[in-house]
Amino acid sequence: MKQSKDRTHEGWDRITDIHDLLIDRYVEQKEAIREGNRCRAIELEFEIKELRREQEKIKHWSVV
Repeated sequence: MKQSKDRTHEGWDRITDIHDLLIDRYVEQKEAIREGNRCRAIELEFEIKELRREQEKIKHWSVV
């Protein structure tokens, strides 16, 4: 039981980390768009999608 609880806690810690990273990426993306750096904005969009995918996987894994 403790192992399951530790795993869940670890998952939610990672979700918090991902949330912080997402905020940073969204800010960077907004700046890139404002500066007209379309390539960087697209790269950041891919990073954002990957982080959101990981976040959803962890949420599912932590609930199970």
